[in-house]
Amino acid sequence: MFDKQRPVRHPGMVVNNCLRKSQKTTMKQQIVLTDDDLLARGNDRYVFQHPHDSRLLIKTVIPGIAKFNSKLREVYRDLKECKPRNETDSLFMQKIEGLVETNKGPGQVIVKEQDEQGGIAKTLYQLAQDNELDSLKLQKLNVFLAWFVGTDVIINSLHCKNIVYAWDSARHEYRFKVIDGFGDKTFFQLSKLSTAIRDKNKIKCLRRMLRDLNRLQ
Repeated sequence: MFDKQRPVRHPGMVVNNCLRKSQKTTMKQQIVLTDDDLLARGNDRYVFQHPHDSRLLIKTVIPGIAKFNSKLREVYRDLKECKPRNETDSLFMQKIEGLVETNKGPGQVIVKEQDEQGGIAKTLYQLAQDNELDSLKLQKLNVFLAWFVGTDVIINSLHCKNIVYAWDSARHEYRFKVIDGFGDKTFFQLSKLSTAIRDKNKIKCLRRMLRDLNRLQ
């Protein structure tokens, strides 16, 4: 007896089937974000409360902004670059849990930085505007900036709105943390190739941030 032959499937059929399965999976995993979930709007990103987890936020790129595709690439770059090199780094950096597909496009899932009462942590910009930068906070800011200068993590954008004053419930203390601006945005990624260039960029970021902070007070 001859074995019954299976019908030959064209490679294109296999690819199309895989794409359909992938699309179905994506649709199942898509998170729907609404205006009720919107917490803030930055220069190029929306910040949403994660609808299924109160501890998390979702950041998406604002549609229609200038350099949209470039900002979208940053979403993926942040995931790669926002990685602590050691335990100290993890104290001063936001934590990105991963990426998720939403009805607003790809979103970063971020651990929410909060104050002691569970509210959204204030930015350095807000603290300065509200005249809340007392001697203790300024001391903690100096500790943060000392870490920023010394860390090997590439942070090429530092300003008063991407530094937050967050409560560490495990250590029962407040700490300034950076919540975006990770990685080198230039085409040749020179900060990765040269320590001198990385340090120069850091000093430039630091001076600009301190200048803006002085103007706020």
